Amino acid sequence: MNSIRSRFTMRELRAVMQYYTINRPCSFSSSSSPIAAPIFSKRSPLNPTPAATTHLPSSIRHNLERRIYNNATNSKTTPPTTTSPLGFFADSSDPLPASGPSAQRMILIDAMALLYRSHFAFGPDYRLRNSAGEDTTVMFGFLSTFLSLMELHPPPTHVAVVFDASGKTFRHELFPGYKGQRPDTPEDIRAAVPKLQELLNAMGIVELCVPGVEADDVIGTVAVRSVEAGMAVAIASPDKDFFQLLRPGLILLRPPKKSDAAAAVAAGASKAVKYALQPYTDDRFREEWQGLEPQQFVDLLALMGDASDNVPGVEGIGPKTATTLLLRYGTLSEILQQAGDIIPKKRATAVLATSEGAAAAKLSRQLVEIRVDLDLPPVVGSLEKFRVHPPKDGGTEALRLLKEIEFEVHSTRIQALWKRMEIKM
Repeated sequence: MNSIRSRFTMRELRAVMQYYTINRPCSFSSSSSPIAAPIFSKRSPLNPTPAATTHLPSSIRHNLERRIYNNATNSKTTPPTTTSPLGFFADSSDPLPASGPSAQRMILIDAMALLYRSHFAFGPDYRLRNSAGEDTTVMFGFLSTFLSLMELHPPPTHVAVVFDASGKTFRHELFPGYKGQRPDTPEDIRAAVPKLQELLNAMGIVELCVPGVEADDVIGTVAVRSVEAGMAVAIASPDKDFFQLLRPGLILLRPPKKSDAAAAVAAGASKAVKYALQPYTDDRFREEWQGLEPQQFVDLLALMGDASDNVPGVEGIGPKTATTLLLRYGTLSEILQQAGDIIPKKRATAVLATSEGAAAAKLSRQLVEIRVDLDLPPVVGSLEKFRVHPPKDGGTEALRLLKEIEFEVHSTRIQALWKRMEIKM
């Protein structure tokens, strides 16, 4: 590092180290450990104090890129493989052979959720730009996470990246205010989406975007179809709406709760654990929600609402009351039937006995329930189309695109992935 310091200013070093150490993969040896690399940290372990991002010439980036990445990952040749003894599963009792040589493992990636996470992870002083001045922040964050998922061991056999289509869906027809409080999509995300889709296609990765349908419904349909086909399925998304899909053979890969991350750091784990994607199972859901079943999460949201999507819920009912009612009555339908007899009588539960309260609960349920039965061309058909394979052109176009945006580390990691695929094929 001393030889590097002699060639560049400390300001340049801090900026480059911030840029390239945010993608340190997290290996793990237990079900509670992170299985995907952190997207990034606002304060890198190598740069704990904020510093204005320097617009770095490509010569500086390319010269330091490999050295800093190798230092962060303790690897001089190829990027490390993130391993799990249980494949996608956090519960070794799961009947699917997730670690078997012939096991089929599907990862479904919620593209927009991860792009937004990339956008908000870097403040104005930490935006990443290539030598042409293009903002590459969200592309960098998304690809870092995507490659970490692809580097899991055993690796996914099938992958799909799912985007939200522009325009309204059936939920907007049911409730015009649906997601109405959200600001417009940030410009850097708008600009990144078509470039990312082009890159994924060049890499041979299937990307799905169905007009008039939310990504959640596309993911839900493909996920359930894959489980029914005997695959081990993981949905990579921080969106809590996917809790309702949890079942044997289907888990989520999502950021840890702040309290869990804090406890892990206090126990000696790297601070990077806060930004990692971790396995979240149906058993974990039951532990966190006092014994509720994942399929009851739809009714839970219907009762308490969801501010992030502007779903109204029932006035006065929050998580505690909603959980208590569902533990007692089981379903929203049964709660509404017994609404007049609920004891003890409270103002919040009394609303359920009114026509307005019942209507609000039923509408909210329609808004939060993820469709798993889509019958549209991009979603139906053989699941074999999602199988991971090297690109037909040998990766020429994908490498050209990566060179254009100056992602040298990502290019190296992708080539290593393709090489491993060819060996197995």
